[in-house]
Amino acid sequence: MEFAPIAAGDRNAFEALFKLHYRPLCAFAIQYVKDADRAEDLVQDLFFRLWMDRERTKVTISLKSYLFQAVRNRCLNALNAQGRVRSLNEEVDEVEEETGRTEDEHTERAARVHAAIEGLPEERRKVFKLSRHEGLKYHEIAERLGISVKTVENQMGKALKTLREELADLMPVTILGWLWWWLNR
Repeated sequence: MEFAPIAAGDRNAFEALFKLHYRPLCAFAIQYVKDADRAEDLVQDLFFRLWMDRERTKVTISLKSYLFQAVRNRCLNALNAQGRVRSLNEEVDEVEEETGRTEDEHTERAARVHAAIEGLPEERRKVFKLSRHEGLKYHEIAERLGISVKTVENQMGKALKTLREELADLMPVTILGWLWWWLNR
C-alpha cells in the first residue's frame, strides 16, 4: 500500500490502511505498554494524527514500517511520561517531526481542538479531560468526581458528539465512528 492516495485525501485508502494495520499495531503496542486500552489509544491517536497531517507527511520507507516505527516511538514516549523509561537517546525523532508539519499548522490545529474541548460544559469537559488527558477509566472518573459511572458515560458521549461535529473536517467518518465506539465501550 502506498501513502500517496492518503496524502491526496483518499478516505477509502485511509480506511483500508486503518482496517489492515489497526489490530497488528495494537498487538505490537501492547508489548511495550502492557495495557490493551492504552495500546489502542496510542494507535488510534497515530491514525488520527496521520490523517490530520497527511498532506505534509513524508513516508520514505514502507508504509507498514513507518506505522510500526511510529507506534514504537509513541509507546516509548508514553512510558517515558509515566516514568518507566529513563532514556530515549537512541530513539528516532518524534512522529510530529517525521510528518514535516510546520509549527504554525500544528499550532492552528491544536488551538482548534483545544478550543472545542474548552467550549464543552464544565462537567463534560472535566470528564473528557480525565479520560483523555489523564487516562482514567470511567469508574475512576466517577469516583474522583463523585458521580455515577452512567453519568460519566453520558457526559463522555455528549462530549464526543460535540467534538465530532465541531472537528468533523479533520477526521474521516470511519475514525470518528471508531473513536465514538472505543470511548463509549
